[in-house]
Amino acid sequence: MNIDRRGALSLLALTGAAPFAIADAKAASYKGAVTFEHGVASGDPLQDRVVLWTRVTPAETGAASIPVSWEIAEDEAFKHMAAMGAIGTHGERDYTVKVDATGLKPATDYFYRFRVNTTYSPVGRTRTLPEGSVKDVVLAFVSCALYPGGFFNAYDDIAKLPRVDAVVELGDYYYEYGAKETDYGMNVGAKLNRIPDPPHDTVTLADYRTRHSLYKRDKDLQAAHARAPWICVWDDHETANDSWVGGAENHHPKTEGPWIDREQAAMRAYYEWMPIREPEPGRAFEAINRAFEFGDLMSLIMVESRLVARSQQLEYDRKGDLPIAVYDSADWQTRKKVTDPAIIQKVMAAVKADKAPPAPYALGPDIEQLNAILNNPERQMLGARQEEWLGLKIAASVKAEKPWQVLGNQVVMARTKAPNIYRTLGTERVQALLASLPEGPYRERVADAVNLFTFDIPFDPDGWDGYPAARERVYDAIKQSESNVVVVSGDSHAFWMNQLYDADGKTRVAAEFGVSSVSSPSVGDFVPGLDIGRLISDANNEVIFNDQNRKGYLVLTVTAEAVTGQMIAVDVFRKPYIKRVLAQYRVAPAAGPGVGEITKL
Repeated sequence: MNIDRRGALSLLALTGAAPFAIADAKAASYKGAVTFEHGVASGDPLQDRVVLWTRVTPAETGAASIPVSWEIAEDEAFKHMAAMGAIGTHGERDYTVKVDATGLKPATDYFYRFRVNTTYSPVGRTRTLPEGSVKDVVLAFVSCALYPGGFFNAYDDIAKLPRVDAVVELGDYYYEYGAKETDYGMNVGAKLNRIPDPPHDTVTLADYRTRHSLYKRDKDLQAAHARAPWICVWDDHETANDSWVGGAENHHPKTEGPWIDREQAAMRAYYEWMPIREPEPGRAFEAINRAFEFGDLMSLIMVESRLVARSQQLEYDRKGDLPIAVYDSADWQTRKKVTDPAIIQKVMAAVKADKAPPAPYALGPDIEQLNAILNNPERQMLGARQEEWLGLKIAASVKAEKPWQVLGNQVVMARTKAPNIYRTLGTERVQALLASLPEGPYRERVADAVNLFTFDIPFDPDGWDGYPAARERVYDAIKQSESNVVVVSGDSHAFWMNQLYDADGKTRVAAEFGVSSVSSPSVGDFVPGLDIGRLISDANNEVIFNDQNRKGYLVLTVTAEAVTGQMIAVDVFRKPYIKRVLAQYRVAPAAGPGVGEITKL
């Protein structure tokens, strides 16, 4: 086996963490007081096992190895025990505890708890996966929980659901930003007293551990973790904003050190603090993709789209990323691309001299060059190895005659062009809208985006629109297997109902539900009074429904006859909160490749 530097570092980090056999519980001795202030959690359920998690907070600073007993039972009174044992933890593991409880029965609710000396943890509820014939499955999907962005009311509401077989977390479980006045979400966080800890961007192992600790002290999040097992995957903010295989937009090597060090620190803390099964021996931390089988009904296939293979994403406001062309007018209705070299040279000379382009010329993105960059088949989202794995998992699910294949995915997959707001609202209304925004850089950025949206460009190049060749390879795998794939995506801070077509626009390959954020701001929050979601859906054939304002979660109910998605919107700025069903859609299976009808309920 060949192991490169990345793989070697991953293995070293794994060895150092010693996740499941941290200390000899029999030999360890600790008589001091402890608390379980971070609650309990479970995750990665299989038919015969589930991961149980907690964190012990010792009263004594620098406490040595602490023995922890654990129990799992079929009843909340713990009279009918299913399994029990002991494990040790210590500071090298940040006093986190993780147990893979085995020998369980499928499709069974269990209760679990931990104990140190005479102190018990809260009781959690979990559930194993079913096998054989399955009537239905109920899953809650969440994404993007910004601590200062608002209350985690979505988690509280999930904890109160009458039924949820598992919570599927699609990434951005936490954010790496600090607590400066200008940091993301702090305009709200300061008012609600939800202040990030540490108060700076998370960079080191200690930073990431502290941020995990902050989140898991949130009572709403604790309640959701204690309600059902979680199936988690990271997105970018678990490391740093807009991460890719070689770095991140919010990572600065000159002041924050090598990217590999920050990435490995973030992932070590993630595996310590999350109820997720450790990587198989020899498998790098980054490869978090895995599948879960729900009897004869469905396969849940979780992919990793950030750290394994992703090529660096394009950013419209990053100098050099957007190819520039000269146009003979700034008016979107009449402009044409200039091809005369003399005129181009004249205009670019003025720009280079920090002057405005001479009238009547204007600059804009070179759409032909942009499409050439985006359509480069070398651009990767999942990487060849994961693409092959995904195709095999989908094909195996179809071969097992399961009606549904649900793909847990971080970013929006649908083709989504930016809406031309000038065309929809007219120049006067757009100018009035911009004038209503506070003066300064914020207004200027919104104005730049509105002007940029008059061109035929993807709404979000960080999504699959930035990797169209990679998307087509996934679509080819779906079509070849003649599967019924339903994609569920996070990251966008918006609710979506999309129909996914292949490149020829004739074959509907899959359906896509998009879940909004738990609390992170949405595009609609930045431009009050503008229904950007409706503009996006009106401008794009693949987008059936889009809401860019509400926060919440998605409940997916799967039966052999249909997949039904219920978009639940909740308030994030007050307690008690208001909730409502924002929209419901039903996806029917198809006899061949792709999915059947998508119906609004």
